[in-house]
Amino acid sequence: MKRFFGFWRRERETLQCQVRICFLGNDLVVPQVAWPLGQPRPEDWIRCALFYYAHIMFELAELNETRVARELLDFVNRVGQRLLNLQGEPDKISIPLGKLRLGREVSQPSQRTYQAALYSGRQGSYRLEFNGMLGKEKFYLPASFLVLLQHVIDSLPPAYLEHLARSLLRLHQYYRYKRDFWDSAALTEGPRLAMSTETISEPDPDYEAP
Repeated sequence: MKRFFGFWRRERETLQCQVRICFLGNDLVVPQVAWPLGQPRPEDWIRCALFYYAHIMFELAELNETRVARELLDFVNRVGQRLLNLQGEPDKISIPLGKLRLGREVSQPSQRTYQAALYSGRQGSYRLEFNGMLGKEKFYLPASFLVLLQHVIDSLPPAYLEHLARSLLRLHQYYRYKRDFWDSAALTEGPRLAMSTETISEPDPDYEAP
């Protein structure tokens, strides 16, 4: 029944992009993003990154890997600050990926693949479907996002890198104030607010974060 209703929901939506992060042998990883509707706008690349990021944070929390989620948040915060410090320069940054090496083509069988599809609704809403293998998620889940983020940075015009950075930092602000990257509402509400100019409320001063 869940699959049946999922089919009809997708019938009322439009597929915006498909993401595949393929981990191959010899520490090689290949990011692939396809845009069925044609050439994407810079905002589309940013939206893709934000929705994927929100889902990775949610998956880590669901697996009780909140420490890893917070480490990823701190790391991405530093990436965002570096992007802001480019001050309009055309140079782009390379995210430290440890032993992983970025590739351009899947020239061998993928040992592990993460896939996501971003859909838009008729009322301007968005949602992301995510699929991936389980096992060693404290490494592969955050790594898959960092690989996608590097791909987005490389694909964006330099003038939009500040927009990407501010959107990432606003998503962090949303998590800090709402404290709910483990809540399913954050999968859509977080990215939406991150790309908007809406004010994110201050947290309750008497609330103790978990």
